[in-house]
Formats: sequence, C-alpha cells, structure tokens
Amino acid sequence: MSEAAGADPACPLCGGALYGWLTLPDATARATVGRPVESAGAVLDRCERCGAGVERGAEGVDLEAEAAALEVPGRSELAAPNRGSVQAAIGGEGWSAIDERAGHLLLTPESMRRLCERTGRRAPRMRSRRAGRNQRWMWQTLMNGLTFHPNFAREVRAGRLRSSSARGPLTFGIDCVVTVLAAPLVLLISVPLELAAALAGRGGELVAELD
Repeated sequence: MSEAAGADPACPLCGGALYGWLTLPDATARATVGRPVESAGAVLDRCERCGAGVERGAEGVDLEAEAAALEVPGRSELAAPNRGSVQAAIGGEGWSAIDERAGHLLLTPESMRRLCERTGRRAPRMRSRRAGRNQRWMWQTLMNGLTFHPNFAREVRAGRLRSSSARGPLTFGIDCVVTVLAAPLVLLISVPLELAAALAGRGGELVAELD
C-alpha cells in the first residue's frame, strides 16, 4: 500500500518503519532552560532498523544530494553528526549538532553505510573524529543544560542572537554570566568525555572513508 493510501512512512535508506523521536522548536520560539519548546518546528523520526533520524516529510529525500552535502573538500570522506554518539544520547533535543545537519538525515554508522551503498559509494571504514567540531558540539550540548537559550555561545558569536532578540534582557544577561563562568569547567568535562566516546566509536562526528 502506498504512503498516499495511508501507509506509514518508511526510512529512505533501508525501508524500515519510522517512529516519532524529537520535535524541534521553530526559530521564533521563546527560550526555556535547555531548549525552547513553546513552538513546534521540525519533527524528526527515527528508524529502528538502521538508526537514521529522518526529518518528517522527507521520506522521498534525494539520497545523492544528502551524500554530496557530506563530502569533505579535498578528501575521500563523508562526515556527518553521529546520531549514535554519546553526545546525542546526552543531549536529546538539546544536542547541538542537530542544528548543523547538512540535509534531512541524521546518520548512525549503519545508516551511513546504507547511504554510501545506495549512492554507489564504497566506505570500508567508519571512524569517529577525535578532535574538531565534534568537541565543540559536545561542549555546547553540555552547556545547553545550563542556559535559557539553546546554543547560546554559538548563536551570539554568529550574530543571530542579541539582547534585543532574546527572551529578555535578564535571561540574556544570565546566559552571558553562566557561559563565561561555566565554560572552562564544562570544557574540563567535555573534552575527555568526547575523546573517550570517539575512542569507543561513539564520537559526535562520524567519518566514512571512501575507496
């Protein structure tokens, strides 16, 4: 039975059933501690077979475009946030890397293999990067448990969040103080935690080395 006829949507990578996972806020949602939840934005489903996270409504996604968006310039690699990582498990909807996904999919090692297979790529080796943006994602994920605004440091640095566009001057000021005071302490936890996760194959950034 087709999806149009009322069938449940299937994973675009393996055909497995999709189940509700996370509801992310839209960009205008007011902030609460950890992550805003007052206004629904994208809905992400999960596949129990290959572990992929799939943006709802994107079951017919262009897999070649998804893979191309993950290509590392100058290297025969695909790199993506790892949905099977320790930081993803810790953060849930507050996982910093969710907002930095390149397309409609969030991948695990198994779903990355399937993406490579479906797009004619051969990836004999999967690994977790030990240093790089994965370290920033772990730090920001832990910080999200302390601030009113999600990804506060990243958004302020990028110029997307200012006192005038925040929930209010008070909460913005509190987040500034918390970030300055807590950042070094959180860093002492996040760096070794992410390194240990990467060594165990559950780092925040998944890399597929291509032949």
